[in-house]
Amino acid sequence: MCPSVSFEAELAAIRARYARRRDGFAHQARSLLDPERLFRFQERERAVLRFLRRRAPKPLWELRILEIGCGYGGNLLQFARWGCRPENLYANELLEDRLEIARELLPRGVHLLPGDAAALDLEPGSFDIVLQSTVFSSILDPAFRHVLASKMWTWLAPGGAILWYDLRYPNPWNPDVVPIPLGEIRRLFPAGCVYKRSITPMPPVARVVARFGPLPYMLLSAIRPLRTHWLCWIEKQKCDDTGRA
Repeated sequence: MCPSVSFEAELAAIRARYARRRDGFAHQARSLLDPERLFRFQERERAVLRFLRRRAPKPLWELRILEIGCGYGGNLLQFARWGCRPENLYANELLEDRLEIARELLPRGVHLLPGDAAALDLEPGSFDIVLQSTVFSSILDPAFRHVLASKMWTWLAPGGAILWYDLRYPNPWNPDVVPIPLGEIRRLFPAGCVYKRSITPMPPVARVVARFGPLPYMLLSAIRPLRTHWLCWIEKQKCDDTGRA
């Protein structure tokens, strides 16, 4: 069963969801000049670097990284800034307009892979990290999520990891997304060791608190029930501890 054919309706629906998001408040472009966005970016950056420092199987410049749903390329730009070589970075994106902007922003040498991620023809075990950021919460078909997760796991080398960032709670302001609880993450990657941390304080509250500076934002972020996302390092090897970052 070919994913690109079997899930044609879901792929069309994903495109429509993102089109609606671009037209609505939730998808308005906001730069890092916005305090809440800046603090959220910095918080996530520190957490990802902590995972890399503790668990990366190779030095940064040797890592081969694939991002599913790269958007405008911001995540891979971070990896390049941290020292990853552009020729080791692979950017997949379903939406053509986003990929064109990523083509302009990403360093020369980054490989661009257009279209449905589940239909990509990639060598098994060829990546040290397969990254996804708020992609699975935009896939409403559970079967499609399962197929894509299986593909991602196949592309991962032994000792590598899925780097996961996605919603853990429903978003009442956006009916086009679904939360992905920790139990589903474990079901999507049953052979993986899940190292996890909750992250990203609730945006409506964070936007208000961030006006008063980074310290109030950090204090808000320390309240676990208000953290809306899971950041996970899902490792392709035997677990060696409790799975907590």
